Amino acid sequence: MSKTDALPLAERTNIKDWDFTNLTLKEVTHNSVDKSNLIPENAKNAIIIVDGSVVVKDLQAGISIEESKEYSNLENRLITLNKEKANSKLSIKVEKNKKMDEPIYIAYVAKERSLIHQTEITLEQGAEANIVENFKSEASLNMNILSKVNIFANANLESSVINSLNGENTIYYHRLTEVHADASLDSSNFILNDSNLVFEDFTHLVGKGSEADVKTVAISDKKQKQNITVRIENLAPHSNGNIVNYGVVKDDAHLAFNGIGKIHKGMNAGDNQQESRLLNLSKTAEAIANPFLLIDEGDITAGHAASIGQIDEEQVYYLMSRGMPKIEAEKLIVTGFLTPFANSIKSKTLREALLTSIEEKLG
Repeated sequence: MSKTDALPLAERTNIKDWDFTNLTLKEVTHNSVDKSNLIPENAKNAIIIVDGSVVVKDLQAGISIEESKEYSNLENRLITLNKEKANSKLSIKVEKNKKMDEPIYIAYVAKERSLIHQTEITLEQGAEANIVENFKSEASLNMNILSKVNIFANANLESSVINSLNGENTIYYHRLTEVHADASLDSSNFILNDSNLVFEDFTHLVGKGSEADVKTVAISDKKQKQNITVRIENLAPHSNGNIVNYGVVKDDAHLAFNGIGKIHKGMNAGDNQQESRLLNLSKTAEAIANPFLLIDEGDITAGHAASIGQIDEEQVYYLMSRGMPKIEAEKLIVTGFLTPFANSIKSKTLREALLTSIEEKLG
């Protein structure tokens, strides 16, 4: 079987019977949207796409937007499916040496049809930007989302991706980022869906002095199954990668984190680190931390840490001894476990919406 015929690897999660092809593709046109909880009220840079239609486009100078080019990184059956069925495309470019003083907010909303989407984000040489992507759904619709990010020399991207897709559906999300010489990526993924999910975030450090810090928070509940792979490859010398995964799993859910660090031969003086921490709140839930280090070079540093545990009973006892009910004490501890990541969202509107979503998922 060729790569283009195979499903994503999704280590430790059986996805053979997941129906990724059940897509609702009817034609829908939208001209307006309720912007609350999608973007901050006073956002200077905002794009909102509803069922593939751009309904809001307010951008400062130095940013261009157009339909994305064809996504060419064909590695598996679901990427091929996206190429064939894509009903939404977006390309954003931040011009050379442009320092964005305001974040760029992008909201993708699925109301009546499956989002089969391609995003391309490009920061030209010396550019700096903070981009927040917010994925929401209002129906049980399967999704297939591809993202290609190019960060050219001396550019810096701060990226936040919020997934809050509702319903009993199946989601495939694949993101590939290339970081060039002396450029940097600071990325945060917040995965708060109700769906079954395969999430892939791949970063290639292709330039000398490139850096990437990729943080992911996920919560799985009920009978939900989520497989999350974060991979950083050092493809240039003097490049540094760091992966941090934090997750909570409860009820009868399944959550698997695959952290992959790969340093290619000849990429000396590189560094690749990863950390995965999971809290398992149920005897019937399944939490998996799956670290990989693939090292083909001797002159490097690399390491990984992984842990799966339950709530610290001493912390619960401490809070209860001060009058807090047990369930509230447990909720406070788990929320505290995740809140530092939510605080990386600078927008008060989105940060509060994110914390509300975390509390709802925790019950």
